[in-house]
Amino acid sequence: MKTTPNAMLSIAMLASAIALAPAVQAESYVFNSRKSEVRFTYAMGVLTQRGRFSQVEGDLQFDERAPEKSRVFAKIATASIETGQPIVDDELKGANFFNAKASPTVTFRSQSVKPIAPDAALITGDITVNGITKPVTLDVKVTAHEDPALKYSKGSKKFVGTTKISRSAFKMDSYPDMVGDEIAIEIDAIVRPKR
Repeated sequence: MKTTPNAMLSIAMLASAIALAPAVQAESYVFNSRKSEVRFTYAMGVLTQRGRFSQVEGDLQFDERAPEKSRVFAKIATASIETGQPIVDDELKGANFFNAKASPTVTFRSQSVKPIAPDAALITGDITVNGITKPVTLDVKVTAHEDPALKYSKGSKKFVGTTKISRSAFKMDSYPDMVGDEIAIEIDAIVRPKR
């Protein structure tokens, strides 16, 4: 089929328009500090103990068209740990565990994202606890939030990530006969568009 000059001109104009069109970029979100926390559980004998960190900051670069390009960073204040038992809180903040004075934050920084569903992904990255950095994988879901208090917060999303770590890998190995080594972690955050 012979291409006419007009057709060639149309193709050239279309190619130019595509080349000049702005690339779709990931949207930037920040954690809503009043609506975000990190919870954890661990075994103590036959019982399951629970706690949380109430001071969590972070940001999310979320690309709906190319989720594998998304990125997340989270920072947790170790001194914000709460178990409902002050004596336990003091022990967990101490040098045998999170060592809050020497290591005031726990951080997670993503390195790669593998989508597994339209609203879910496995995010592999580095977690730093007690100044020790180890690889970890978060099982993450990013969905529309259902918090009625945020009905006017346009574009906010719910971010939930779960993983497990070995506390002994971060030099938190006290009381091995009483406290289990595996710690289950859940990041539960509302993220809002960064403006």
